[in-house]
Amino acid sequence: MVELIGYILFVFAGLFFGLFGSGGSIIIIPVLIYVFNIPIYEATTYSLLLVCLVSLYGTIFHLNQNTFQISRIIYFAIPSVICTAFSRALLFPSIPDYIVFLNLSKHSFLMVLFSVVIFLSGFSLLKRNSINLKSNLNFLLILLGVLVGILSGLLGIGGGFIIVPTLMIFANMDIKKAASCALFVITLNTLLALILEVTIFQFKFDVQFIFFVLLSGLIGLRAGVFLLNRINLMLVKKMFSITLLCLSFVILIIELL
Repeated sequence: MVELIGYILFVFAGLFFGLFGSGGSIIIIPVLIYVFNIPIYEATTYSLLLVCLVSLYGTIFHLNQNTFQISRIIYFAIPSVICTAFSRALLFPSIPDYIVFLNLSKHSFLMVLFSVVIFLSGFSLLKRNSINLKSNLNFLLILLGVLVGILSGLLGIGGGFIIVPTLMIFANMDIKKAASCALFVITLNTLLALILEVTIFQFKFDVQFIFFVLLSGLIGLRAGVFLLNRINLMLVKKMFSITLLCLSFVILIIELL
């Protein structure tokens, strides 16, 4: 019964990818850890694989729909991919199992970091309007690409919940175009991190588990893409931000209380 609930939640993760071009990992990570009791390292690695496959599928779909604008995100994508490799190969292994000055385990530290990041993303998207920064946009995208790359490597996330608000607020994109661009960057980031895991760390996946989780995610993705063309984009934006805020509080409560 618990596993069934987990697979249903993975459908919602796919739904997030379809609607927002991001957000799947904010469900995938907690479900893997709290429902399936998978340790943080294995959970982040499974998340990378699932996010990579689902976002690749979404990227191909958006290419066919002509909503993809690679010229707008090249400054974001390159530093993001480089920093993902650095973070996964060097930063993640260097974090001690217990961080004394914070009185937190590695697991709790990463989950608290995870919750803070999604809270800030949700808050910025809920409160701020589009800002036209044509002169400084490329530099800003480089900096945020570095941030997303580091977080992708540490937390096993695609970083779409940073990419989408960034493109909507600073590049003045609507959520549909921002979602398609986010999926492309997510695919590159997670693919590189996975290559490192398999070749350097020789991680072994449970193929049967991956199959059922991926199937659930793809069902949700198709539903999300279907709904994206039929519901108000401002409503989607508000739903996305509120979901991020709520989930950040839930994770903090679980880890710190």
